[in-house]
Amino acid sequence: MFATARRTALLLALMIPLFMALSAPVHGADLLVVTEESPPYNFMAPNGEIAGLSSEIVHALFNEAGLKGNFQLYPWARSFSLARTRPNTLIFSIARSAPREHLFIWIGELLPHTGWFYRARQKTAMPTSLNQIKSCCTVCVVSKDIAEDDLKHLGFVLGKNYITTVSYEDCMRLVQTNAVPLLVDSPLSLAWEQSLHRNIRVNFEGVMAVPGSGNEPLYLAASLGTDAAVVARLKKAYETLQKSGKIEQIRRHFMESLNPSPQ
Repeated sequence: MFATARRTALLLALMIPLFMALSAPVHGADLLVVTEESPPYNFMAPNGEIAGLSSEIVHALFNEAGLKGNFQLYPWARSFSLARTRPNTLIFSIARSAPREHLFIWIGELLPHTGWFYRARQKTAMPTSLNQIKSCCTVCVVSKDIAEDDLKHLGFVLGKNYITTVSYEDCMRLVQTNAVPLLVDSPLSLAWEQSLHRNIRVNFEGVMAVPGSGNEPLYLAASLGTDAAVVARLKKAYETLQKSGKIEQIRRHFMESLNPSPQ
């Protein structure tokens, strides 16, 4: 009897550390956090760290949740692919849309977002409708960006009505050289891109908002295989920082530094 009790106690003693190891949330190098170069939301700062409006909110969430992650900046298509296929991967700033709803676990909203068609400022009449844009102009968007999804939904065809690049900067250069007439970007992002890339001297003007894009806010999201404990801690952290006003404070700080209008 006593021998059996000792064996049971020993087995429990061996199983408890194993159970704790399996149930502990991942962290550090195991928890990958991916984004793209898209100022002012996320970009590589001169000190080698990922900075920006969304980045600051995400770092605040990780600190509040007591988590550490391996933050990496990649072209958007690669970040999107990693977040779709790799367990324990988080991605920002990703637009939340109906087609993407079941593809990720949505942690919390970082910012509202509206995409605009832009062209180089000129004296010629600009398109006044979506049909005119489809018939007259090729549009540049970033590959796998929400803008590409939006254009497809609106009936645009790759290679006919739009092309893709790896960055917003590339689209700006193509418009500057008249290789394509239009690009899609947000007012805030375009203004920051222009301030960073002094060699792009084109003055852009807003043509029209992309229909429906205002209903696709930017989020922090997790891959479907992400540890449930990590998701729970980040969602709790988001709720805490939202109630405390910290998230709005970060947003306001950046918005006050630059408040562009589409036109």
